[in-house]
Amino acid sequence: MKMQSSRYMLGTASVLALLASSTITPANAQASTATAGIYAGGSTLASEAFRQIFDCYMGGIVGSGTSYTDGFAFASSFPARGKLPTTCTLVSVPVQGMYAGVGSGNGVRGFITNNPQQWYNGTVTPNASANISIATPLPANQPAMIDLANPGSPATKFGSYPYPRVDIGLSDSPLGSTLAALTTSSVSFNPTQGWTTTGGALTQITLNSTSTASVAYQTTVYGNPIQIPAFEVNVAIGINTSTMTVNSSVAGAGTTPGTQANQGAAIQLTTGQLCAIFTGLVTDWNDVTANKIPYLDKTGTQQLAAFNYANANSGGTLQAYSSSSLPIKIVYRGDGSGTSFILTNYLKAVCPLLDSTGAFGYTSIFNTTTLPSTSFSNLITRINAVRGAGGWNNTTATNAWVPATGSGGVASAISTSSGNAGRIGYVSADFTQPYTTQVGTIAAPLSAALQNEQLRSAGTYVPNNSVTPPATRPANLTFIAPTPAGANAAWGDTRLKTPSTTWTWNDYNIYANVFGAVTQSGVTVTGLPVLPLTNRLNAYPLSGTTFLDLYSCYNVQADSNRVTNLVNFLTTYIAGADSGDGNFDPDVSAVVQNAGFHLVPVNYAQNIKKQYWGSLTTAIFAAAATQANGCLNVANGASGGAK
Repeated sequence: MKMQSSRYMLGTASVLALLASSTITPANAQASTATAGIYAGGSTLASEAFRQIFDCYMGGIVGSGTSYTDGFAFASSFPARGKLPTTCTLVSVPVQGMYAGVGSGNGVRGFITNNPQQWYNGTVTPNASANISIATPLPANQPAMIDLANPGSPATKFGSYPYPRVDIGLSDSPLGSTLAALTTSSVSFNPTQGWTTTGGALTQITLNSTSTASVAYQTTVYGNPIQIPAFEVNVAIGINTSTMTVNSSVAGAGTTPGTQANQGAAIQLTTGQLCAIFTGLVTDWNDVTANKIPYLDKTGTQQLAAFNYANANSGGTLQAYSSSSLPIKIVYRGDGSGTSFILTNYLKAVCPLLDSTGAFGYTSIFNTTTLPSTSFSNLITRINAVRGAGGWNNTTATNAWVPATGSGGVASAISTSSGNAGRIGYVSADFTQPYTTQVGTIAAPLSAALQNEQLRSAGTYVPNNSVTPPATRPANLTFIAPTPAGANAAWGDTRLKTPSTTWTWNDYNIYANVFGAVTQSGVTVTGLPVLPLTNRLNAYPLSGTTFLDLYSCYNVQADSNRVTNLVNFLTTYIAGADSGDGNFDPDVSAVVQNAGFHLVPVNYAQNIKKQYWGSLTTAIFAAAATQANGCLNVANGASGGAK
């Protein structure tokens, strides 16, 4: 990462404090020379991107703590899949960033409890009758979460798990809107440390029968929470079209992630098709039943069609997606997942609009406070309750759907293997092609291009039925692929709130941005979330963010440079999105876009810097009118704080 001026090398006992006299001597420090760490965990959606961001920042490659190959190499021609720009060589401090991909649910759990043991993988349920030994709940294999090549001294610094502390939690779903809502369950394990040794061997872990406790976020120790968007993300609809007949597939025009004009799509799916699939209305790719699913025309009027209404061959004849029965099997996140939140937030906003009379079950399924949710099982419960009642299926296909842990687990379960033909799921774009070719040892799945509201308003209900496709897209790709530009177009919707320095962590919740009294192209969207229903040209409708969850107050612990190192990293990272003050660092943006995402808009970046890197010399600006700055009014003062 390029050197920043000394005024960006900041830090005090308050996480984002401005200390004008602070200076840092930049060093060309590889991972092997790092003596300090930044410890982050949570979202698997963001895990690949943040592994590369950390690698770029420290100018080195983290060693592997798993069977996955070490880190990411540099590329002279950039962008390139899984590579870093060669300019990621000069860093401010020799600090190694460590990332545990454990899912958004566990990421928030670790943040609220301030306990790195809560960054475990999957879902752990204590046995009520006895202590039980369990398989080590390590993070997903991708990316590496420890550094066996450079374990540090002591080895628990980089070479062992769980981490020694919590610095940053990451989640694709928002924190609770009130302090009272910031509670979670905490599970205790024995041993507390050394789940992975420097030799790679696993130790036995015991989960105690009475180990679960309810824990609330402690403002008197950590200050108020800080929740800021890390970047704009796309949730891709991964699909395995092996053996299927897909006339709407589009071949990619290039191989370079994030820059090719045509990202390609294994299939193009309409809003009507997505709702039919993810509510269990259609359960087989062979389904050609007339008038089976609803969709809306450009006036907002409900129309009915067969499920294959978007799959016309070159002669205009509709074809089934499969010549024989091929069950639609959804691969979903079985663990707590912010990706599930983004998907169910989209479905709840969009699908009931297609079913105003309730004839297709969408209204009944989503008329619940349990959705959107980080738990996909909440959607399955609603589907079973509605579809199992008289009028639709007496049995449902949800029993055949496939749970998986982490983004890597979902991508691997979809794959491109003919044995998984017909599988469809949701996963972050960086776990699909063209952003990666492999997920572990499995070929990464392809994704779908999706219809958005702008296309509906323009009369594009199925691929290529628009007389004149927009000039900014190739004529043979009418729907939107999950690209960085697609996410950025969605975030450019003017109906989203404008950032303000009076914002609290809750104001940064992009999903809480809802329409006022608005009707667009015959559809009333009043009170519904903006992102899923954006009518911006080229906007990808399944967009969202990964939040950085931070404390207002951090203590020093054994690392006297803890706050300085953390502030330096965050300053450099946020500066990458801000081209308005002359300190734009292109490496940050390049790495993020290489993973299929996009940095937040400039007005967000500038507001975050102004709000948390303000003019105060001893503490951050208040994130709320009642919030104490940094550690000033926190119990134990600057020496207390988060652990």
